[in-house]
Amino acid sequence: MRVVDEASAGPCGNPRRPSPPTGQARTMPPKLRVALSELGDMPLFSTAEAEARGISRRDLAVLVRRGLLWRVARGWYSSRIDASAEEAHVLRAVATLRLQDAQTVAARHTAAVLHGLPLARTDLTVVEIAKQPSTHGRVAKGVRVSEMDMETIRPVEVEIPDLGVTVSAVPAAVAIVGTALSNNPLAALVAGDHALRHEVCTRAQIEEALTSARGAKGVARAREVLAHLEPRHESPGETLTAAVLRRSPWTFEPQVWARAAGHDYRLDFAIREIKLAVEFDGDIKYTSPDVMAAQIVRENNLRAEGWEFERVTWSHFEDEEEILRRVTAKAYECEAA
Repeated sequence: MRVVDEASAGPCGNPRRPSPPTGQARTMPPKLRVALSELGDMPLFSTAEAEARGISRRDLAVLVRRGLLWRVARGWYSSRIDASAEEAHVLRAVATLRLQDAQTVAARHTAAVLHGLPLARTDLTVVEIAKQPSTHGRVAKGVRVSEMDMETIRPVEVEIPDLGVTVSAVPAAVAIVGTALSNNPLAALVAGDHALRHEVCTRAQIEEALTSARGAKGVARAREVLAHLEPRHESPGETLTAAVLRRSPWTFEPQVWARAAGHDYRLDFAIREIKLAVEFDGDIKYTSPDVMAAQIVRENNLRAEGWEFERVTWSHFEDEEEILRRVTAKAYECEAA
């Protein structure tokens, strides 16, 4: 047990750092040679670009140590220290591609993110890139380099508006299939539903990408999962909810219209015959008291017509079996009513 002398204790009871001996200079943190107010928002910049603005390599090192910048990749930095996982992945992907030759493209889940496709349950710690001649599957410092036939893949240029740049990436359909092969098939399903709904690619293009991947490890599972692509799903949460409901003995239809109190309401999932609705409640649905009030009126109107509800939130996905138990029990209850 450590005993701390209160007289010598600092904040929170921690011992104060001893003063340097008399005559010995106290070590001071290095000073910046550039005013922080001059930096502004610098989402992605190279060492050379920093030096052109008068920010030395020493300054960069100090800013990183102070947590005011983060090192995105070798020779590349960002001031967006609070970037989300997806935003950080975009920055890392662009910086990584800038360090490669012009024939290198973003692949798999990295390409999906650059195409603006949502993902779920995805490991974004590794940036996926592909080259014509490379060592297949090589991973170094958070980057996996794979081999792809560029003539077959036909890479496209993807604009990154936030950064004002374009990068090369595999087409969206190829990215979706690649995500299913290398990361998480459900993540690919989320991306695929969004891509079809917003016409980023077509079902035929995804099927073509699956055919091209014939013989690859995991392609059978990818094909099985992507067979459930459904552009009527409006959010990643709905895609994941549908994946759970498919394991139920009941068949739910997405985006069902129901009329109540003179209004037409759309239900995320429903069994019309027994008047059971399953709805995914994401944060976006309740952004204001007015929206919340409208949702309550909507549900009350539908309940007055005999509809019952089961709701799914993000936290419920931690126990999908419990979702199934609740929904199944409610379905039998509605059937018996």
